[in-house]
Amino acid sequence: MASLPSRPSILLITRNFPPLTGGMERLLHQAAEGLDDWAELSIIGPNGCSAYAPPGCEVREAPHSLAGFMLLSFWHVLMTCRRGRFQLILGGSGLAAPALWLARYLCGAHGAIFVHGLDIVVNNWAYQRLFLPAVRSADLVIANSANTRRLAIERGVAPEHITVINPGTELPLLTELETPANFREHHGVEFDQIILFVGRMTRRKGLSQFIEKSLPAILDAVPGAGLVVIGDDPVNSLNKLGEQDDVLAAVDKAGLEQKVRFLGAVEDSELLAGYTAADVQIFPLVEVTGDVEGFGMVAIEAAACGTPTVAFDCGGVSDAITTDNGTLVTADDYEKFSTIVIELLKGSSPTPDSCRSHAEKYAWPHFHQKLATALQGCVSAFTR
Repeated sequence: MASLPSRPSILLITRNFPPLTGGMERLLHQAAEGLDDWAELSIIGPNGCSAYAPPGCEVREAPHSLAGFMLLSFWHVLMTCRRGRFQLILGGSGLAAPALWLARYLCGAHGAIFVHGLDIVVNNWAYQRLFLPAVRSADLVIANSANTRRLAIERGVAPEHITVINPGTELPLLTELETPANFREHHGVEFDQIILFVGRMTRRKGLSQFIEKSLPAILDAVPGAGLVVIGDDPVNSLNKLGEQDDVLAAVDKAGLEQKVRFLGAVEDSELLAGYTAADVQIFPLVEVTGDVEGFGMVAIEAAACGTPTVAFDCGGVSDAITTDNGTLVTADDYEKFSTIVIELLKGSSPTPDSCRSHAEKYAWPHFHQKLATALQGCVSAFTR
């Protein structure tokens, strides 16, 4: 096998990158930071991404909108590949697959692509027939969980082309975060104990059904508790199955307006403070056709702040939760879900130290090393 170029040239094509926010955006930002340690990195990303790219990267920007990004990313591929030759083209999600295919063709390079779950199963005729074939053509498909790997195989991706690399997390110094008392005061949270929900309010997250089927029983058992919601509707995502109206209706129907506090989207520092202030995080996932929870990064992020998670065992969340950082409940068993949340609010395990130890296994340096090993194999194959 030929030796690896000292700093191989890699082109990253991704719409999921800051300033857009969310778990996929954090993952791709971290991927870029890790790649910059050993490769000459160029990026085609969303408008404003230059401010977040590693210093010295060549960056071309495209509109945030799905259609705008698709169209201009093709143009940027033509211009970028005309100016230089890359050893590897890396797509940030299934949305980048057609542009990845074009760049591979123009450069004669190998291609790798991240898949996150939704970009495999999304219920869209054009996507399934135009984008998935481009995903299947990649030399390496990086799945975020064992479940995403299974879904990719079901849709025709060769098993030998797939590797699973779980997303990572920061391990914040808790002493540097806003104190729980300050977080409560800052956001007007007056509950004795906090049940936390973090994420975009999509149907698969199951928040409206949790409020209807579990929250009343929990509050009957622990009257001082309340629900804090961090997140909003999925305005910029591939699947816009938002349920904010359903969530608000569920709160109103249950008469729990004084027991639910909506904070909307918050800065990362506030999110970490929210995790730290919470007594338990809930992740009441439901099965939705054409949508899936790829991994469950919020469970790892909460664990890094010492907070356990209770989740329904749907999608790829089983890769993120063990008895060290929470509990997986059989899907749709709301009675059991309520019981586990009540037990945690009353002080049962896992402990904050156990949660933190679990999160350490997912620290970003581990992700960087696994990604480098996988991609360097692609680069080495290209240089044979």
